[in-house]
Amino acid sequence: MNDSFDNYFAAVKNSFCDCADLITRVVGKSGARFALLFIKGITSREYVSEMVLRPLLRAELSGFSGDFAGMLESVSLSVPSDCAFACDSVAKGEALVMVESANGFYCVLANIQAGPSRSVQEPTSDVTVRGPKAGFVEDAETNMALLRKYIRTPSLKFRQFAVGSVSSTRVVLGYVEGRADKKLVEDIAKRISALNASVITDSANLSMLLTGKRDRLLPTCGSTEKVDKAASKLMSGRIAVIVDGSPFVLTLPFVFAESIQASDDYLHTPYYATFIRMLRFTAFVAAIFAPAVLCAAVNYDPSKLPEELYGIIAESRKDIPLSFFWEISAILLLFELLREVGVRMPRTVGDAVGIVGSIILGNTAVEAGIVSSVGVITVAFSAVCAFITPSYMYVIVLLRLAVLVLAEMFGIYGIGFGVAAFLFLLCGKESFGVPYMSPIAPFDIKGMQDFIFCWPKKTLGRKERLGERN
Repeated sequence: MNDSFDNYFAAVKNSFCDCADLITRVVGKSGARFALLFIKGITSREYVSEMVLRPLLRAELSGFSGDFAGMLESVSLSVPSDCAFACDSVAKGEALVMVESANGFYCVLANIQAGPSRSVQEPTSDVTVRGPKAGFVEDAETNMALLRKYIRTPSLKFRQFAVGSVSSTRVVLGYVEGRADKKLVEDIAKRISALNASVITDSANLSMLLTGKRDRLLPTCGSTEKVDKAASKLMSGRIAVIVDGSPFVLTLPFVFAESIQASDDYLHTPYYATFIRMLRFTAFVAAIFAPAVLCAAVNYDPSKLPEELYGIIAESRKDIPLSFFWEISAILLLFELLREVGVRMPRTVGDAVGIVGSIILGNTAVEAGIVSSVGVITVAFSAVCAFITPSYMYVIVLLRLAVLVLAEMFGIYGIGFGVAAFLFLLCGKESFGVPYMSPIAPFDIKGMQDFIFCWPKKTLGRKERLGERN
């Protein structure tokens, strides 16, 4: 290399000016000298001492001519193309070794990263009663190893990218060769390579960037913390995207059918699993339309309600000053406020605030005659139903309010318009070239065996047909 030892060392040192975690050591011996630079915390000091520093101290460097592979005991060595590349590599956790001898100046990067990470634990966002409990962590290499434990074949491929001009976040694209669509793999790889972002801190950032310029109301990328769930998606022909620093792995493409599926469905009898999926689908519909249906019935056509039920509703709303629409809207907004408080506060405080706040405010508002007990029950039922489909939990909040406004303005016709618009939105959407409502539209009789119905013997481990790509 043409750069002198002093200039190269000074350039790297200046790049890390005011970096208290940069460790440097310069040693001169027998007519030669070497320098070692790395960042503590993300580079293993034990490996640096044993595999790099000790061989350097023992070696005869006066006649050294660049044979780092025969001297250092690190598994992975690479020669930096220039000083800027060396600085970037050091920032990622590699150790830079520079040697100046009578034969010239040489440098190499030793890949001995060992950043802080938590142990593999049960995920908190995707809990199952039965089945594997392992969840992803924030380290991309650990997550790749976890997937290897489930898919023990060389057909499991991983491609690595660096995304973010400032953060240079490691992004890994995983797929099973022979099961994933080659065109889809290349398409997503091109999208990741072409991303123009300065910082990527979580897989959710990548999900928003991959969907394109237009913001999507419905989710286009699935995400999971469960290793077995991601592995099963890979075996079915999907693609996994791992973002270093995030425990949530993206699965692409994502279709509506996945929102009513759970990993432990395949551990029960097909009859019970089918029943649970029907229950989830019913809850999804009720979470969006239940408040609107009741609002339209009370305001426009109370005769359609059973006489006893309408009598209960009329009695509970006898002295309520607000219309049913504004009453439901106020309770919905209050619930979202309490839910947000419960999420943002520390867990020990948030749980107490959420439970006590809901009970006190709800009970007090009913006793004060501001809202009716029927309104509170309707909102509570709708809110509970929304939690059964986590993928759409936040989308349901907006759809519920939109349909409620339509019901207040146009009654049952407004709800019909809302249903038609929602179906049009579902059927007209694609996820990376795959129809969003597959296997319903286009209809696939084999795919229906794993939609509402669940037949594990026929579908478990099967490669899915996710529709024709454009």
